[in-house]
Amino acid sequence: MGCFADIQSPRVAYSHLTCCAQSTYVQDQLCTQINIAPEIAAFAQELYVVDINPAKLFVSGTLFISAAPAGRVLTVNFFLGGAGGTLVETDTVIPGTALAFTKTGFDTIQLAVTAGIGVTPNITGELCLTVRYPVA
Repeated sequence: MGCFADIQSPRVAYSHLTCCAQSTYVQDQLCTQINIAPEIAAFAQELYVVDINPAKLFVSGTLFISAAPAGRVLTVNFFLGGAGGTLVETDTVIPGTALAFTKTGFDTIQLAVTAGIGVTPNITGELCLTVRYPVA
């Protein structure tokens, strides 16, 4: 996985809705390029890990996969408690497409790749997230 290509400074938003208590939120944005050299065996790569209370974390994002070796199945896993924790949701992404999501209650995003004989091209794409969490 490449380095963080674009991280914007946290922004603060205020909620003044009459139907709920006033809250102050911080909003971060993260976009990073993905470039993973595949192995012949099945493997998994953590794409995002956060240490904020997952009950207070709200994430909208997209995961775009531009290329991957033929015949590989790419599964996006959302975990609570790290990659060895509870699997919250799983989605499949096909090269040339993007997965869009809005989620809470997780702390790790992982890309799992099935075994295969092809090791070219590299798995490439981009992960873009907008992360929101209340300031206590």
